[in-house]
Amino acid sequence: MKRKIGIALKCIFFILLVAVILIGASKVLRRKDSLYKYADFFDLAQKDQIDVLFLGSSHVINAVNPAVLYNEYGYTSYNMGGHGSLLQATYWELMEALQYTTPEWVVVDAYMLEKDYRYLDDRDSNPDADEINTSIEQLHLNMDVWPLNKVKADAVEDLIQDKDLKREFLYDFIVYHNRWEYMTEDDFRSVVGHESRNELFGAEMRYDVETSIVKNDDPIDESMMPRVTVGEQYLGRIIEECQKRGIGVLVTFDPFNPEVKDKIAAITAGEIAKAYGVPYLNMLDEDVIDIYSDLNDRGHLNAVGAHKTTDRIGEWLSTNTDLTDHRGDDKYGYWEKLSNNYYDSIKDRTLQERNLFAKLNLLSLGEYGYILYCNNGSQVFTDKPMERLIKGISGSPAIQNTSGPYILIKDPGFGKTYEASWDERIDGAETALGVLNYQPVEQNFRLLYDVEDEENNFLYDENHPLEDIQLLIYDKSTGEVLQHEFYTSKGGNYD
Repeated sequence: MKRKIGIALKCIFFILLVAVILIGASKVLRRKDSLYKYADFFDLAQKDQIDVLFLGSSHVINAVNPAVLYNEYGYTSYNMGGHGSLLQATYWELMEALQYTTPEWVVVDAYMLEKDYRYLDDRDSNPDADEINTSIEQLHLNMDVWPLNKVKADAVEDLIQDKDLKREFLYDFIVYHNRWEYMTEDDFRSVVGHESRNELFGAEMRYDVETSIVKNDDPIDESMMPRVTVGEQYLGRIIEECQKRGIGVLVTFDPFNPEVKDKIAAITAGEIAKAYGVPYLNMLDEDVIDIYSDLNDRGHLNAVGAHKTTDRIGEWLSTNTDLTDHRGDDKYGYWEKLSNNYYDSIKDRTLQERNLFAKLNLLSLGEYGYILYCNNGSQVFTDKPMERLIKGISGSPAIQNTSGPYILIKDPGFGKTYEASWDERIDGAETALGVLNYQPVEQNFRLLYDVEDEENNFLYDENHPLEDIQLLIYDKSTGEVLQHEFYTSKGGNYD
């Protein structure tokens, strides 16, 4: 009898050991993209510190920055957006999240509302193989981290029709069991909770600037989409779920360079929001961004565009809700830390950036004071994208009405902007550098000096007599000069 009990105990121990090994191996081998995105979500949800959830596709993940929202308004939020996420996937993203937190508001973006195929892997209804592959691939980003339970099983059943593919999402060890050769230190650190994390509360920022923009036509009339799509149905389900739980809903259409079909979808989204009695913010119809400087590519915003979009949503939330400003509350120190880290990273990236166009775009965020000088004859004055960028920064068309010279002084510390072109002077410009006077003299010589130190000409360097562009960057509080760079516009590269 004792022998049988001993054998039984050994068998149980062996089964448990194998189970532990399999679970551990599954955790180590699983691709960490999903955990990277959501690790902070679980921790912050457990502390009941998430007031707003942002839902949608890559148009959300690249357009809304929770670090900026916290810095400017003190509102806590998490960006649940996923690359290629159709609205049916977004619905299940919400259902997964609501198992852990009940936010005060959900902001759902209606991009891809016109999509009308039921399953993400339905290749008969959707002939775009790249779109299908992206949706399926990125569904792993949205789903891998969630534990296997009824909600996840229902989600997989609702989103995927192929049985083998369903099993890959339910039991992802099938997909990742052979990842041994791609493993890194981070795979093992995740076992003890020390994995790398997304430090923007789920968002991802892009920093390139798309300058080859062709603006698309508007719809011929204010027509809506001709039939009710799968996207519309799931937007309705998202709104209904939030209303059932007493969660506020804001429907948005985040800004980008839309095609006609996108503008029609935006009109339709507004009618859906109206039918449900929820607010709608169509940023395609507002001057939230400048499509000539704030896009990373045609469809996605860069970090500057994301700042503007986030600020617009924050302004709406501030006006229309009673969300709490958590800034200064010690319990929200982690939010403060990551927000500060983000702004520090912007400062570092600005100084490291070599392309003048991208650098000026980052400087427009106001983290530094700076002076831009362009000599007469510079290609800046014939480069339409560069002119538009400088016009947007300065707030005036002066750059478009001169062939040089031109100077722009932007001092965020004093909140002052100064411009001069042709033979104009600037006298008594208040800046962190001091009170400055500017005077053009001749082709390769001009004066810019502090009235208390007239011997120091900020715009003179005998080692750079021929470069036609200068950019001087300084600390907006102390006036310390941090960088003085010289560019040639030959070829329009500004490097």
